[in-house]
Amino acid sequence: MFKAKHMKGLLAATALTAITLPTSAQSVGELKAQLEALTKRLEELEQRESTAAKKTAVVKKAEPAFALATEDGLFEFNLRGRIYADAGWASDKDKTMDIDATEFRTARLGVEGKAWKKLKYKLEADFAGNEVNLKDAYLQYSSDMGKWTFGQFKTPNSLEEQTSSRHTTFMERASFTDAFGLARMMGIGYGNGGSNWTFKAGVFRGSNATDVDKEGYAVAARATFGGKFDGGVWMLGSSVRFQDVGDGSKLRYRQRPHNHLSDRFVATGRLSEKDTMYGLEAAGQFGAFHVAGEWASLSAKDGGSRGRNATFSGGYVEAGWFITGESKTLKLEKGAWDRPKVKNPVHEGGLGAWQIAAKYDVIDLTDNGVFGGEQDTWILGLNWYLNRHSRFMMNYSHSSIDEAFDVAANGDDGANSVNTLGMRFQVDW
Repeated sequence: MFKAKHMKGLLAATALTAITLPTSAQSVGELKAQLEALTKRLEELEQRESTAAKKTAVVKKAEPAFALATEDGLFEFNLRGRIYADAGWASDKDKTMDIDATEFRTARLGVEGKAWKKLKYKLEADFAGNEVNLKDAYLQYSSDMGKWTFGQFKTPNSLEEQTSSRHTTFMERASFTDAFGLARMMGIGYGNGGSNWTFKAGVFRGSNATDVDKEGYAVAARATFGGKFDGGVWMLGSSVRFQDVGDGSKLRYRQRPHNHLSDRFVATGRLSEKDTMYGLEAAGQFGAFHVAGEWASLSAKDGGSRGRNATFSGGYVEAGWFITGESKTLKLEKGAWDRPKVKNPVHEGGLGAWQIAAKYDVIDLTDNGVFGGEQDTWILGLNWYLNRHSRFMMNYSHSSIDEAFDVAANGDDGANSVNTLGMRFQVDW
């Protein structure tokens, strides 16, 4: 390719030749015109080189996976993934379960990036359990009025659900998030926010895995607001979701003790085609200490006896402390927890970051003739962050089960107790 640097040489040679020519062979005006033409051509070539350089992909970052981007910001490509390797032990007082097993809780690969700057894309698939499950798969357009998302993504509900599992304090989320069916669905979403607030809303119809002719629909919204003070951050939030399955089937509500390998000991039958959920949340970070809590209530339409609504509820309170002085990052502009900054990572010869935490969690699925049961759980956790992208986790939980007459494993008295121990090695990129 003929580059600007070659043109510079040609310009110099031409100027030198012109100077050495006799005055009679070339007028001063002609010489000036030639020099102006060459100078213009040189500027055009330099501009073309600059434009081509901006369109060339360069390594934007490498922590820990490489990201490619163009200098003009129009295009970006990121490789994403995570692996959670779990070991679990679980047993109950009535001796219906005795588990000592391992699993890949998550084995996920994906890509995300930008196409023409304002259009973002993301695609992730999970291969855990020798199955392929599509997770996030969407396009997102950013405008001055907010962000519009099209595809499959999480309904905007709950602090724990909106926080990536990479950054939750414990191995499993709060009981109500699974029991009330908070999940990814196909839909259209709108989001807006600022440095200390967020608002998201969406309309959804089933998920990629749904295989029915009439999927029904769901409508959900969430808002958060917070602030910063010396050494800390606080945030309050609320959310709502209404859903109608619409395919002739009915919704059920159930949950495990706090280990994914465990059996379920609280569960209802299929009760209702429609339900409405409301949630409240609060979180705060004060130096190395953090605290968070949520409460949610769900009304299953005509799900109780004699056609009355059945109302269920759930929530949690958790607290944690980084012994090594780090902070659990609360991102107000996202309305969610994020990864901590490890002061002395192991790969630099440090001890990493060490965190201890405790949580009280409750889910109540008993109301109006429905005896799905109440499960109260205490959880203790230890997290060792080797660096920002990898950690070891250990969780112990004790669950007390009551009024779970609809679950055969609990016996005639509807009561039971479950102990679990879980360990995880986690890495993400």
